[in-house]
Amino acid sequence: MNPNPVVLIVTSAFGDGHVKVAEAMEQSFKSRGIHRVHTVDLFAEVHPRLNELSRRFYLNRAALAQALYGLMYTKTSGIKPGRGLGRLLHSLGKRKVRKILDAMRPDVIIHTFPYLAAAEIGGEAVSGVPVFTVMTDYVLHGRWLHPNTMKYFVATESMKQSLLAEGVAEEAAVVSGIPIRPAFETWQDRERLMHKHGLNGSRRYVLLAAGAYGVLADISKLIKSIITESEFDLIVLCGKNHKLRSDMEGLYRENKRVHLLGYTEEMQELMSVSTCLLTKAGGITLTEAIAQSLPVIVYRPLPGQEAGNAEWLSRHSIIDTARDEEQLIACLRQLEKPSYRWERIRRMKSFSRKSSAGFIVSEILDALEKKQPAAGQQKFNIAEGKVKTVHGYL
Repeated sequence: MNPNPVVLIVTSAFGDGHVKVAEAMEQSFKSRGIHRVHTVDLFAEVHPRLNELSRRFYLNRAALAQALYGLMYTKTSGIKPGRGLGRLLHSLGKRKVRKILDAMRPDVIIHTFPYLAAAEIGGEAVSGVPVFTVMTDYVLHGRWLHPNTMKYFVATESMKQSLLAEGVAEEAAVVSGIPIRPAFETWQDRERLMHKHGLNGSRRYVLLAAGAYGVLADISKLIKSIITESEFDLIVLCGKNHKLRSDMEGLYRENKRVHLLGYTEEMQELMSVSTCLLTKAGGITLTEAIAQSLPVIVYRPLPGQEAGNAEWLSRHSIIDTARDEEQLIACLRQLEKPSYRWERIRRMKSFSRKSSAGFIVSEILDALEKKQPAAGQQKFNIAEGKVKTVHGYL
């Protein structure tokens, strides 16, 4: 194996989570002396206009846009990489992607976002560029599957079983947890952070996170309900939505129980001083909170993977989900009870996987050392009348 391989990490700015996973992976590689790591929003590079249009649609808070996204997500959940829509999606921009790969000459490709044109091309080379996928949610979608993928790294055993049901080989489905940055797995001095952020150490705080782009709905109503119906104070993160922050400052600037912030790179510190996180159901934010043992309420999860994340984690009593204000207040009142709060913390501690990024990097480097063939180079198996490789259907 090349002792200093060129690593390509494919990510996306659809939300903030894919980028954060890529950052965690990049940090882990560099901590091992591997510095030729390139993190690229490949779809934005290849199709900037289509990427921006798709991203705006995904971030649109309008009920119709969310419903359409949820419908599309559900209808395409079972797509196969080598058939119809799957083949089309994985082939978008292949010519431009090929030029990028020819210039970069990566020794390994890692996906933290399911734009898999690089996997298509990587498997076409005579030697084959090893391709790995790090899934960023708690539910499986067919967009992530590709026969040229050497290994999939997933959050849970149930996701592994879903992959096996799709024809992925046992050794290619690895339960790793979702990678997060080391800061979320590091002890924080709560008293010092309270002072740093100008918070009252005798109060308990709900950290209301609207997402990186401020897309959580009904922020103003949520703030009013929480300060009226509970004993919690609020730290409100408006993300990069400057209008949202301006509007909230106009309403709550003088209220000492409401602390308004924009986008932050200090999320781990704010989680450390909070009693509860109220948020959307992005896989990375939820994983960060679980690592911090911070009880979570997901409010009105968006259709698609976020609804899947919320449903799976709620079903396993790791987080709570509220679909309206009445349920939200009921959840908050439950979390005001120490016994309920500590039970949620206990479940989070039991569920959390530490050092996922380091584990995944070790697995990838070990696979490169062994020079295992990519799935696309392995022999075909015939099962149930379908031609498939050990990793998926053709």
